Amino acid sequence: MKKKLFYTGLCFLSLLSSCEKFLDEKPLSVLTPENAYNDLSDWKKTLNGAYAMLQAVFVGKYTITLSEFGTDEVIPFDMGWAAYSELHYYTFNDSHPFLADHYRVCYEGIKRSNVVIDIPEGVIDNNERTMMIAQAKFLRAIYYFDLVRMYGGVPLWTKSSIDRDEIMKPRVPQDKVYELIVQDLKDAENVLPTKWTVAADVGRATKYAVQAMLARVYLQWKKPEQALSYCNALDGKFRLYDNLRDIFDPKNKNQEIENIFEVQFKHSGAWGMEGSLQHSYWGPRGVGGPTNFGGWGGFGPTQYVYDSYEPTDKRRQAFFLTTFNGVPQVPASNYKFFDSTHGNVIEDDNLNFVLIRYADVLLMKAEALNLLGDASDSKYDALNTVRRRAGINPILATSNLTQTQFADVLLKERLHELCFEHLRRWDLIRFGKLKETMKISAGVDIQDYHNLYPIPKAAMDANEAIKENNPGY
Repeated sequence: MKKKLFYTGLCFLSLLSSCEKFLDEKPLSVLTPENAYNDLSDWKKTLNGAYAMLQAVFVGKYTITLSEFGTDEVIPFDMGWAAYSELHYYTFNDSHPFLADHYRVCYEGIKRSNVVIDIPEGVIDNNERTMMIAQAKFLRAIYYFDLVRMYGGVPLWTKSSIDRDEIMKPRVPQDKVYELIVQDLKDAENVLPTKWTVAADVGRATKYAVQAMLARVYLQWKKPEQALSYCNALDGKFRLYDNLRDIFDPKNKNQEIENIFEVQFKHSGAWGMEGSLQHSYWGPRGVGGPTNFGGWGGFGPTQYVYDSYEPTDKRRQAFFLTTFNGVPQVPASNYKFFDSTHGNVIEDDNLNFVLIRYADVLLMKAEALNLLGDASDSKYDALNTVRRRAGINPILATSNLTQTQFADVLLKERLHELCFEHLRRWDLIRFGKLKETMKISAGVDIQDYHNLYPIPKAAMDANEAIKENNPGY
């Protein structure tokens, strides 16, 4: 019998939670056949390790830029750094370090999730095991979703224990990746609660988070009918905050009013520990770096996105700073990710990252209805719920917009509502507008193949089963 290889790679874990919540424990460093867990607390630590990689995938020092650069909403100010300028001007190749880091941390999250999914029967209470596996499947789906929309088809690893000669796996077609993602999410949907009742568990995946992610996945996969069904499933389950600033305020973490699922962070009092780096990287510029509530100044909103708002749109004031402590911000700086209490500490703010919120669900619903040619007022109702909070005029159904005209209005609304939330690149690709938008907003000529990033060279070197990169690279 061939020796089995357990490939967890649980060598590092940032703590993820606020207060004394569910991610305040570290897992054991490595799981092997000799030290496989039999204790529930050890398996919980392993699950927490799978949650932990959400930080690195969405708010890592490099990965934070991959859904934002090369769009009309964010620009690198430090063009002297090749890693930044290459992403902005689309001159990157498969050796770009940010891509290699993103690919690695996504698969690290998958590895950790697989370990939990493969918990042997009988080692812990069956109900606990079922609930943990459901959470791990939700997480694995998120990691594979980020991979497939970045790179297209990728290798599928779905086991924590594999034969050594099966480690080298080829890429599978993109649809196969989506099929696994959807199946994982549906499996999780059937198990997870709509709300965690124990305070220590708040922040974990819920049934509602799964449904929101299914809507997002199906839309990106060009399956609007399925996406609509999951948007509808969330009707009445959440509402929009009246005050736009409440969406990202650390005081409202995990309230589940508008924000459906959040990646957990907490101010720890020490650099490089549990805190987020969002304020340090997005904060105001020219006011003392990442101290005195300022940011590094490496990147921020484009003047284009700021100017695209109507003057009366409340989001322009809520989401942007044009001056801070007497220092003009030109272009305006990002005010979404601002921690007024701990933002003056380097990379240790108390901001969660809101992975998905109800405003996005409403706009996805409008998008799906439009794609399906719905003739009712429903798509206008969903769109205008978001616009009313922003204090701008509704788009009336009597305007009789064509399907294309409504799509253009909706894409702009998504920019204004969801800017800097790691969605713009995927929105532009989904609407078929990335190439056109970069030409108009930044004067950058790109090719159709740029809709996908290249598989990182380091990944191809490590996996001889990957024979070819994406076209154009």
